[in-house]
Order: sequence, then structure tokens, then C-alpha cells
Amino acid sequence: TTPAGIRCKDHYCSVGIHPIGIDMHALSKKISDPQVTQWVTKLKEKYVDKKLIVARDKLDYIKGVRQKLLAFEQFLIRHPEWRGKVVLIQIALSTSEHNELRAHISDVVSRVNSKFSNLSYQPIVFLHQDITFSQYLALLTCADTCLLTPLRDGMNLTSHEYIACQKETHNPLILSEFTGTYGSFGASIRVNPWDYPQVSDAIHEALSMSAEEKSIRWNELYKVIETNSAQHFATNIITRLDK
Repeated sequence: TTPAGIRCKDHYCSVGIHPIGIDMHALSKKISDPQVTQWVTKLKEKYVDKKLIVARDKLDYIKGVRQKLLAFEQFLIRHPEWRGKVVLIQIALSTSEHNELRAHISDVVSRVNSKFSNLSYQPIVFLHQDITFSQYLALLTCADTCLLTPLRDGMNLTSHEYIACQKETHNPLILSEFTGTYGSFGASIRVNPWDYPQVSDAIHEALSMSAEEKSIRWNELYKVIETNSAQHFATNIITRLDK
């Protein structure tokens, strides 16, 4: 056994760390698509004077959607100055296997919205279906922060796509320490999704962050996704196999 692999008799198995990434060129082209631009305009008009927290997850226990909503509830309790000024838009890709989880989540959404809503404001917009890719990119572009709180996850590429969409505004990313991306994204605001007060304070930090700090953090994160693109991943794998 060596740091680079395992040898057994006449066979050698190479072991390497190759984090997958996104196709930066294709995504940049798609972000500039007129459909995305139109949705960005619509969202900005609809949520004028509001801070947007955006998330898109499968409705699965390990994705931490319930924990995220409970942390957002804590945020509104602990930071009353943000009530009426912040909207969490959560896209949940439903599966028929988790009806109990869906019921629990619906209870939290109903409680938070009944507690903090008024005639002109609803704190949580929860969609139980997917949206088009153009709408998704528009949401990431308009977001004041992206809140990703998986309890266990691999390379969460939503975080990569969010950074790519933030090329103009440089808004911060809140990321669970239990994602595979955690080790590379040191410039994100990293949280334990089980620690609701911590996540609550992280939301406050993200929404209150200075433009200078946003820019510093975003540039660090952008370097990571640029260096670890899908093309870089493929090249590394092919090079390794040729050895």
C-alpha cells in the first residue's frame, strides 16, 4: 500500500482524489440566455426591497430541508429586525417515498408563515415541484444568499452553480460542513445544520456582510470552481488512467 494506491500480487489499483465540477463555459453561456434575463427581471420586480434566500433540494431526509426551515424560523425570532424584509424561496424536488417528511415540512412552513406573514408579506415560498433551468439560474442570480444545509452529501454542485451566477453581485454562500464541497469552500459561511442558532446567525451574517468582504470571499470561491471544472476533472481522470 502506498499513498497513491494499493498493490496486490501483480495488480495495482490507483487511488486519487478528483473532485467533480461544473462546465463553466456552458453555464456562463446559459446564464446570458434571454430567458434567464427575463426571469431575473421578473424576480427583482416581485421581490423589490426584499432580501432573497434561495435553496433547491430533493425532498429527502439527508438534504436537511426541515432543519433549514427550523433554522430560518429561529432567524426570524432571534433577529426581529429582518421580519418583513427577507424571503426564503425553497424549491423541493418531491419524491413519493417521503410523505411523512413532506408532512413535517408542511407543518413548519405553515407555522412560520402564519406567525410572521401579513397582507403584503410571506416569509417562506415553498414549491413542491421543480422549476425550469432558466428559472433556477435566475433565482441563483437574484439570491442575496444561497442556504445549503445537507446532513450528508457528496459534491453539492448547486454551490458551484450559485457562485458562477454571482459574478456581478458576489453574494455569500452558507454551506453545511457535511457536504463534500466543504473542504474546498473555505470562503463560504460554514455551518452545522443541526445547530439552529448557528445557522440563524449565519443568515444574519450573510445578509449584513459588507461589499468588500463579499468580494473577497466570492473571488476565493470562484477560483475553486474555475480550477475544479468538469473539464479539469475529465482531463485529470484520463491523464491518471494513461499512466
